[in-house]
Amino acid sequence: MEKKWTKTNLILIPIALVAFIAYISLTFNDPNSEHSDTTTLEGKLEQTLKQIQGVGQVKVYLHFDDNVSEGSSLLDDYFTSGKSEKKVSGMLIVSEGAKNPSIKNQLLETISRVMQLPTHRIMIVPMERKGDVE
Repeated sequence: MEKKWTKTNLILIPIALVAFIAYISLTFNDPNSEHSDTTTLEGKLEQTLKQIQGVGQVKVYLHFDDNVSEGSSLLDDYFTSGKSEKKVSGMLIVSEGAKNPSIKNQLLETISRVMQLPTHRIMIVPMERKGDVE
């Protein structure tokens, strides 16, 4: 005996498929998941910079360039596939070790080379620790 596709089946299958895709998308892109900080660019950079001797705890903030580059048209965005990658145009690094001028300079040189940013686009400031009073 052959089963017929009813209208209910034809409606429920796409709905179930969309719900499944939405669930998978939310599961892997959840900003509250425990692995999200090591998968983002900021998280990877923080984990790496913490390994440098004397740096201590680090927090990284990135600024992305949202400007349309010269020579591109509005149609370029329409015809490109997938996500458009934003370019990092500036950084703020908050570090425990930034009070030490040599550590601060080492951070500046390292970040400038790794991120291929000019040093005037990178700001490094000391992290405030609880109990620090000036």
